[in-house]
Amino acid sequence: MHSFVHIIGRVNEWVGRAAGLLILLVVFIIAREVIARSVFHSPSLWADESMTYIAGFVYVLGGGYALLHRRHVTVDIVYGLLGWRGRRVCDVLAFVLFTAYCLTLIWFGWDMAMTSLGQGETSGTLWNPLIWPVKFAIPLGGLLLLLQGIANLVQDFSSRP
Repeated sequence: MHSFVHIIGRVNEWVGRAAGLLILLVVFIIAREVIARSVFHSPSLWADESMTYIAGFVYVLGGGYALLHRRHVTVDIVYGLLGWRGRRVCDVLAFVLFTAYCLTLIWFGWDMAMTSLGQGETSGTLWNPLIWPVKFAIPLGGLLLLLQGIANLVQDFSSRP
């Protein structure tokens, strides 16, 4: 089980860092668009949508990374009042809800992505990029998040304070 936890952690670390680097691309696109609009009075057709799509990739694919580093919100005031067993019961209950959330992302995200791919769906704007690459990030992000949640649960239950 240790190797599972380690492999999932490494995958989410790599994906999270790669997704984080995409923010630099968003910053570059924003800066380029500001200069193009204000200095040259020549806005682009692609900048707004590309920033939104790239930020969407980062948001969806960064969930596993955030969970790996325990950056998601917990209600510490309640959790801290519980003993070891109480915290484990809360962990299991939260994991059931968390799993339902991840499976929803995976199931419906996959369906949306496959439909979008099959239809050759585009945004319908003047730039009109394909939408399916962004939609495929949803089930992938859900899967990475679920796997990291399982890895965290295994790690938490294998260590007793």
